[in-house]
Amino acid sequence: MNFTRSPLFAIGAMKRVLTLTLLLLAQPALGAMSLDKIIVYLTDQPNSRDDIVVSNPDQETLYLQTEIYRVDNPGMPDEKRVRVVNPKEFKLLVNPARAVLASGEQKRFRLMSLERDLDREKVYRVTFKPVVGEIKSDRTALKILVAYQALVFVQPEEGRAQLALEQGEEGWQLTNRGNINTEVSEVTYCPSRASCRPLDMAGRIYAGAALAVDESLQSGGMLKLLARGRESRRFEIPIPD
Repeated sequence: MNFTRSPLFAIGAMKRVLTLTLLLLAQPALGAMSLDKIIVYLTDQPNSRDDIVVSNPDQETLYLQTEIYRVDNPGMPDEKRVRVVNPKEFKLLVNPARAVLASGEQKRFRLMSLERDLDREKVYRVTFKPVVGEIKSDRTALKILVAYQALVFVQPEEGRAQLALEQGEEGWQLTNRGNINTEVSEVTYCPSRASCRPLDMAGRIYAGAALAVDESLQSGGMLKLLARGRESRRFEIPIPD
């Protein structure tokens, strides 16, 4: 999947960051780039790696730098994103850390994990951030630099999502009792085998987190859904008494 410049929006794990900078330009301009993927799955085994290809479709040279953020307690109320700057704390490597892309050029960024023997997946966000290069013009205008953030999952080799229905203080919720995340969609509620209807719910459920089910469910029925991750699975989850 390839994302090119467009009005600000968010898709799944993707986050776009806008930086506004006053420059000397002939007219307002948009600093553009595209990524060939924004979700990466790695494992806790040696030499686990993948590449993200960044393209510069713009007419200007793209000056790019990367930033790595560790996501602590993903999907929980106390989720925190911590930028990794201490070399001793680097468990995810991005090479190169900086690059210059001429107009029409592509650059391959390699992501490699140093995580080993995980009990639960680790989550990172890697920002691909354009920075201001040399610009010549005789007019003052505004340039918009659009950064992209890729979501990186480092998972146990035998990692698995395990979904279960639970009833909490605020109603039913779909809980992930496994050790890796999954993204649920195509959720169908079946009060009986002969009667099913789709539910308007979807989202990513991290290990230990839950997704609210805004529906009155009856014991004896079930939820059917598609769970996507490194692999895709279909679940049929009985509704407990």
